[in-house]
Amino acid sequence: MSEAIYGLLGALGGALITAAAAYWGPWRVAQAAREDARETAARTRREAEITRVILMRNTTRAWRNHLAQTITSLGLGLPVTHAAFDEAVTICRDASQSALDHALHDGIWVSQTNYGAPFPVPDNGEFRVLEALNRLTDLIRSEVIRQVGFGENISPLEARRTETLNRALGDVDTARAELSATLLNRLERIMSVSVIGGTPSTPLPPGTP
Repeated sequence: MSEAIYGLLGALGGALITAAAAYWGPWRVAQAAREDARETAARTRREAEITRVILMRNTTRAWRNHLAQTITSLGLGLPVTHAAFDEAVTICRDASQSALDHALHDGIWVSQTNYGAPFPVPDNGEFRVLEALNRLTDLIRSEVIRQVGFGENISPLEARRTETLNRALGDVDTARAELSATLLNRLERIMSVSVIGGTPSTPLPPGTP
C-alpha cells in the first residue's frame, strides 16, 4: 500500500476521531448534567420527606407536652388561664394538623374530619394521635373551666379527676408510639437510620418522644 493511501487513511481516521469527539463530548456533558439533575431532584424530595416526617413527630410531641404540663399544674392547684390554655392548644393543634396534612405529599392520608361517612382508620397511628390529643384537650379544658369557677379558692385537682386525665394522656402516648414506629420505618426506607434501643419495625413504648 502506497504512502499516499496510508496518509489518506490516517487523515480519515483523524477526521473520524475529531468528529466523534465533537459529537460525544457535548453528549457526555449533557448526559452528566441530566444525571446530576436527577440526583439533585431525588435528594431534594428525600430531604423534604424527612422534614415532613420529623414535623409530624415534633408537632404532636409539643401538643402532648403542653397538655401534660397543664395536668401537672391542675394537680398542684396552680391557676391555669382559660384564654392562655386555648391559645396554646390552638397553636399546637394547627401545627400538628398542618404537618399531617402535608403527609399527603408522601402518599399518606390522615383523616381529620367527622363529617359524612367515616373514613377507614389506618393502622399507622396517625388518626389515633389526633383523636387521642383532641379527646385529652377537651377533658383538660373542662377542668380548666371548672377551676376558673372557684375564683381564688383553687385547690389541687381531685385524685380521681387527675387519674382520668392521666389515663387519657396514656392513650395519647400509646398513639404517638404507634405513629413513631411507623415514621421510623419510613425513615429507614428513605435513608440510613440507626435506631437505639429497638428497631423501627417494633412499636415503641408509651411515652416515646
